[in-house]
Amino acid sequence: MIYITGDTHNITDMSNLSSNNMKLCCMEQGADFDGITTAIVLGDFGLPWNICPVDSEGIHPVNKTDRYLLNWYKQKPFKILAVQGNHDNYDMIKKLPEVEMFGSKVLKISDNIFCLKRGEIYQIEDKTFLVLGGALSDDKAYRKAHESWWPKEEWSDEERIKCIERIERIKGKVDYVLSHTGTTKGIASLDAYYENDENIAELRRDSTVVFNDKVESMIVYKKWFFGHWSRLGIR
Repeated sequence: MIYITGDTHNITDMSNLSSNNMKLCCMEQGADFDGITTAIVLGDFGLPWNICPVDSEGIHPVNKTDRYLLNWYKQKPFKILAVQGNHDNYDMIKKLPEVEMFGSKVLKISDNIFCLKRGEIYQIEDKTFLVLGGALSDDKAYRKAHESWWPKEEWSDEERIKCIERIERIKGKVDYVLSHTGTTKGIASLDAYYENDENIAELRRDSTVVFNDKVESMIVYKKWFFGHWSRLGIR
């Protein structure tokens, strides 16, 4: 069974993957916690947050907080898959070793923790997932580049082109979409502030939202899950 949750922000919201919270969510939906084999975090996973050694086995944190969090996740009885967000260390992400998984490539953080690549399509438990990710940080003026904010939070032209090519190869049919920020309509469905054209224009300053809108126009899907907006968004 696949469990999907919102941002964990390193240790700040790590309780999203605590057994107690997960059991409560499962109970509310009539699901069996013990049946969870995969947990997906919709961006802003925040591990690794600090620079640390990396080898073929994944990361080896030096920072005390990162080391504690990694050990906590290693004890989980399921795989943890992280979508890339905006508050993630892209300088570290690009150093992670690639491994084959779910019919494509993932980035290995540790034995049971992996980062999903933007624009890839994965087969997870007989379901097809298009993975997007990224977002524009509206607080980057108050952050330090390559220390608490990374320019790679927004997609490159090459990434967008490759993603569109993959979508075209599968004729635009997927079961689910995973992203960090949402589409314009998806975000507006969570926040009434974005229901008028003037405020929607604010959303579209984020190139990732604009790209998500383009992707949505190209695909047929069952549900789209996204984080970023303080709660899990589903369309």
